Amino acid sequence: MRWYKIKALMFRDFKIITRCKFRLVELFYFPLTTILIWGLFSIFTRNISVETGIMVLAVNIFWSFAHLSQFTTNIQINQDFWSGSFRQVMASGFTRFEYMFARIVSSTVSSAAIMVYMLLIASIFGLTIFFEQPGMTLALSGITLIGSMALAITVTALILFLGREYAFLAWTLLEGFILLSAPVYPVDVFPEALQHLAQVMPFTNIFAGVREMISFGTLNPAFLVNGLVIAIAYLIISIPLYHFSFKRAKGNGTLSRMD
Repeated sequence: MRWYKIKALMFRDFKIITRCKFRLVELFYFPLTTILIWGLFSIFTRNISVETGIMVLAVNIFWSFAHLSQFTTNIQINQDFWSGSFRQVMASGFTRFEYMFARIVSSTVSSAAIMVYMLLIASIFGLTIFFEQPGMTLALSGITLIGSMALAITVTALILFLGREYAFLAWTLLEGFILLSAPVYPVDVFPEALQHLAQVMPFTNIFAGVREMISFGTLNPAFLVNGLVIAIAYLIISIPLYHFSFKRAKGNGTLSRMD
């Protein structure tokens, strides 16, 4: 890894974000409206069930964080495809892993900042446990980030393998994983066959841990251990998949047609 190249690409990413209005909307406006909607919902449900509204708000924060971490990485790569700059970037001497790593790091920085931003807004609505339990919050956030990055690498691999017309996977694939990760309901609401699948989803233990924190103020370490193992497993699978897809795309000419 050549850090000067990685830093150069990260600087380019942040420069694009600050100059591109729709990227600023994605990063700041949508998270803000999400927290406000579910924060107001938590106020509405106080007379019915205090815990329910706060739980939905908390889950949505981690849901949004997972989405931002994955989507930001992939949209940066897609922008290179759409703008025609991908070939130029690769021609400047980046290896496939330097390119991906730079995207992941810049996405991590921006997503982490937005995560803090969302938590601060949520505290207005009484969701303060994540500041009261910073160790648990960091652990849950870190595992969420690993799982999201694994999916971002997988999405990139699929686009390289299938072609640029499958760029829509950048904003659709994660939603299926979220659905099967049982965000606001226990896994046992699924049919039995899907329950087994849900157990190996990257965010199932995260959402279960968040719900437990809201309900009891504590977090079962098993959620962290299981979540970390599953997230790392996804990451281990995604890296060779990306390597294979990149190599194949380069060999059959798909890479040159991405621009």
